[in-house]
Amino acid sequence: MNLEQLNCFIAVVEEGSISAGARRLNLTQPPVSLQLKNLEKRCGVRLLERSIGSRRIHLTEAGKSLYDTAKRMQDLAQSARQDMLNFRLGKKGSLHLGMISSGTGNTFFKGLAYFFQQNPDIPIQLHEGNTYQLLDALHKETLDLAVVRTPFSPQELDVQVLCRENFVAAGTSSWFPDPLPESLALDQLVEKPLLGYRRWEAILRQLCEKRSLPLFFRCTADDARSCLQWVQAGLGIALIPESVLSLSHDLVAIPLAEEALTSQVCLVRKKGRPLQEAARRFWDNAQ
Repeated sequence: MNLEQLNCFIAVVEEGSISAGARRLNLTQPPVSLQLKNLEKRCGVRLLERSIGSRRIHLTEAGKSLYDTAKRMQDLAQSARQDMLNFRLGKKGSLHLGMISSGTGNTFFKGLAYFFQQNPDIPIQLHEGNTYQLLDALHKETLDLAVVRTPFSPQELDVQVLCRENFVAAGTSSWFPDPLPESLALDQLVEKPLLGYRRWEAILRQLCEKRSLPLFFRCTADDARSCLQWVQAGLGIALIPESVLSLSHDLVAIPLAEEALTSQVCLVRKKGRPLQEAARRFWDNAQ
């Protein structure tokens, strides 16, 4: 198989039909159909199925697997082209950096500013996602380094802790007593509608069970940004790491007096994988 075949396959899958995929590629339908036929012949399995009485296509199980791989290959090819362009312009190769979307705090960005002062010729290809998505990309070597948040398994990883931070209870002022306390314990949030961050759900529930706290979670979200949207709508109090507040404004945030609720933002790399020069400089800069 080749990139031309995979690009045709991706376009058809994402557009939902061969004709629409061909239009996206500025091609006529016959050459796209031929590319797909040759791809299926090369793979030895059926990748696409057409609905009866419709031009819409659907992926087989094999097609779903190939689509995920093809997208990674397409991204890698684009990254390679960008790196070659950077070299032609006299710059260094790109650093492919994964970064959580839930906020990383001022410490990270101060370090990033220093890195660019020392290395103004290194461009960064930034890939955002949650910690598990970034770790998966790191293990598949589509990322050089990733900035992630605990908890995660450090197995097969080299880890640098960038910062440690406490959790806060964040909400509109109407949810908190006046005057505002310096800190809050979980038992002071009983009967309040809480908004949780799914990655911390198990830890929060263990704390509740251990102390017989009947906390009510109105919503548990995969992304801390969703928690903040609910908070800004006045729908409850979010329990989130402190740096997540940088993604929002005009909220009241009170530290939680709970030693078990702390989070670390870490820079990680795949253990044993040699780093390209740009990634090595970034890793060394963080130490």
